[in-house]
Amino acid sequence: MYRRRKGGLWIFTLFVTNEIPSVVVTFVALVMFLQTGVGMVMATVYGAMLLLPWAAQPLMRPLLLRLRDCNAGRRWILVTECLMSMMLVLFALLMGGAPLRTLGMLMCISCLAAWHDIVARTYYGSLMGHMRGRWGDVVRTISSQTATVLTYGLMIMAVGVLEIYFRQKAMWYSWVLCCYLLAGVYMVFAVANMVLMEKADTPFLPSVPHHRRRQWMMQSGMLAVLLLPQGLMFFSRTIFLLARPQQGGLGCTLQEVGFAQGTIGVIAFLLGVTVGQRMLYRWGAARTELPLTVCLGLSPLVYLVMTRLHPEGLTVLSVYTFLAQLLFGLGLNGCRRRIEYISGERYRNVVNPLYIPIISLCLLLPMACSGFLAERLSFHGLFLLDALCAPATWIAMAVVSLWQWRMIFVKRGTVTAKQE
Repeated sequence: MYRRRKGGLWIFTLFVTNEIPSVVVTFVALVMFLQTGVGMVMATVYGAMLLLPWAAQPLMRPLLLRLRDCNAGRRWILVTECLMSMMLVLFALLMGGAPLRTLGMLMCISCLAAWHDIVARTYYGSLMGHMRGRWGDVVRTISSQTATVLTYGLMIMAVGVLEIYFRQKAMWYSWVLCCYLLAGVYMVFAVANMVLMEKADTPFLPSVPHHRRRQWMMQSGMLAVLLLPQGLMFFSRTIFLLARPQQGGLGCTLQEVGFAQGTIGVIAFLLGVTVGQRMLYRWGAARTELPLTVCLGLSPLVYLVMTRLHPEGLTVLSVYTFLAQLLFGLGLNGCRRRIEYISGERYRNVVNPLYIPIISLCLLLPMACSGFLAERLSFHGLFLLDALCAPATWIAMAVVSLWQWRMIFVKRGTVTAKQE
């Protein structure tokens, strides 16, 4: 069932093509909307709407179940990548029109990216099922980090540099040129997939259907409460870095945002996710859930401090961003047990937990509201509200945990009484 094809290079190219469009609609689109004149409120609403296809991934599973072997999965991957290449070129060609047209094209890219993600993960799991947890996962993590830094970090920095070069035509020419370059890079990796992904008759094995247990609604509600602070700051932290000092922001350039948030921050986030996963495997979810959840709530405090201290210099800004994103990556692993309770091991091959449908769904509403709250409360007020939400989530989690323990003890007492 398994062969080391091309030394595992196909894993790298497959997940690079999987990550590039995902990063465009998740992170880059917000900066693009802000740069093209869309207001803070509508930019966050549009950015949240682009996550809808990821939240709707379970609706795509009936199509996935019709694929019988990995060769059919390979064909779907290559067809999706061809459509994605054409869509990226079309997006660069038609950029600069009405915001709704830009949103429509980005929504098409998001739908293709969500479908490619679910097929690519299943294809990888079918070929590498008995090798999971070894070198294949390392290659996936490296490819994800490389593609994210390439798209979110280097692309944003390149747009900032080109804005200086083109001057008055900065926004239009810079974004168009960088989108053409990104489409070219994506095509290179898509062609590499055609060469490296050989035909295989291995059975295409989607994850086993998971029957939701009782209390799954309560677990979903707890996830929404735990992720509320991160949803409120997901877009607002980038807007805070870009906003002018008169608006309460730091007034950073695109180069500074691309380096601090898109490069250092991305590395810190993926480092936190990896370290958190190691903690889960070593000490178990029961012991690590509380400290990891505390880390998830501490991340907004970093940005609250930044609103008062106003860090000067790229080095200091990068340190703050590294700490905030590291805590964010660590904290997301605290949601792992609840996700597995709701969905089983369906999403075990997801490198970035943000692309798990239940997490995307929980983040949607606070993401969409964050621009309105930042405009009404100022960035300091928003991050203060965000920081105050964290203790409330810890209290709610403690109450639910005590209630669950009480139910376990009551159930054990009932069983003991019946045996006597």
